[in-house]
Amino acid sequence: MDRVAAGGAICSRDAPIIASSGFMSSRPTRSGVRTAAGAASRAASKSPDPGPRASVSIREVAAHAQVAIGTVSRVINGHPSVSDDRRQRVLAAIDALGYVPDIVAQSMRNRRSMTFACVMRDFTVPILSLFIDSMQKEVDAHGFSLMYASSYHDVEHEVRLLKGFAQRRIDGLVIASSSEDSPVLLQALRQARFPVVLIDRDQPAEFDSVRVEHAVGIGDAVRYLAHLGHRRIAIISGEPGVHPTRDRLRGYREAMQQSGLPIRPDWMRAVSFSTEAGYQETRSLLGLDERPTALIAGGSALLPGLLAATREAGISVPTDLSVIAGADSDVARLSTPAITAVHWSHDALGRAAGQFLMKRLASPNALRQEMRVRAELLVRGSCAPLRSA
Repeated sequence: MDRVAAGGAICSRDAPIIASSGFMSSRPTRSGVRTAAGAASRAASKSPDPGPRASVSIREVAAHAQVAIGTVSRVINGHPSVSDDRRQRVLAAIDALGYVPDIVAQSMRNRRSMTFACVMRDFTVPILSLFIDSMQKEVDAHGFSLMYASSYHDVEHEVRLLKGFAQRRIDGLVIASSSEDSPVLLQALRQARFPVVLIDRDQPAEFDSVRVEHAVGIGDAVRYLAHLGHRRIAIISGEPGVHPTRDRLRGYREAMQQSGLPIRPDWMRAVSFSTEAGYQETRSLLGLDERPTALIAGGSALLPGLLAATREAGISVPTDLSVIAGADSDVARLSTPAITAVHWSHDALGRAAGQFLMKRLASPNALRQEMRVRAELLVRGSCAPLRSA
């Protein structure tokens, strides 16, 4: 496999899911990582002594670990300002004494629920689980739980979710919002009484954000196709009012201009990130009198629809049509031929989101945090040089 530009790695997910009241909470285990919550869980699962036993106090844990009571409290609450040595001594004392923290009492004292939330467009998209897994590992190390919900690209549903999260008194939210120009949604986000980290969005502009440089990846895709001799290159992307679509279309236009290729409005489709949209827009493009010889699907859920439409039309990839996925996925990797794709590190996105939340909780008035994850083009077998007429 050839690589164009630089990129990152992808992690895997294997976590139990519990659904409740329209929300889902995930608590995967981590080998080699010990938290106060995990230590308390192990202590609670031990067989009880045959006789009555008074509950262990935080003072006893502190004495056993030879640290101050405040240090034990900071370890239990996942505070980062504890040395590894003291943290391990406290965790060992919790295990040895069978101490089980009263989470409800802690929440009342600290005014924290020890819970974060995450909203994405649709968790049936497999690739999104990689982001969730990485973020969960990051916040789990500090004793936080993570609940998550799908927005289905519905602004009204997202506003209801925000109200529900406020009622549950979450400590922070990570969201890939369905719109960046809806006044109602933007106002609801700004009025939230908890930190908000935007994922692949840049509005509201004052919020912390982690974004993918889609323009870089799509630009590389266009230039690669141009190098193969293609001049009629089309792109399908999602809703026009969100960062991924805007950035992909910007990268497409810039690369087409740099390559001296014509830009036609009917070769640029921005409708929805759904599989159905991928299918319908591909059928429409293939029906043009001057149809494209290369097609970019700017979103992981668009690719299955694109492939279904080409198969239905009897068009062979890459013999009759070169195809590039604007977001790498299992479908892209496992197709025959494997689909050339724009790839980025979901692990980096998830870790950054978790870290941004923790830092924002510790320093509410700190400067805005921003991270951009670079995209790369992975060349596989779905593109071929343009055949002579």
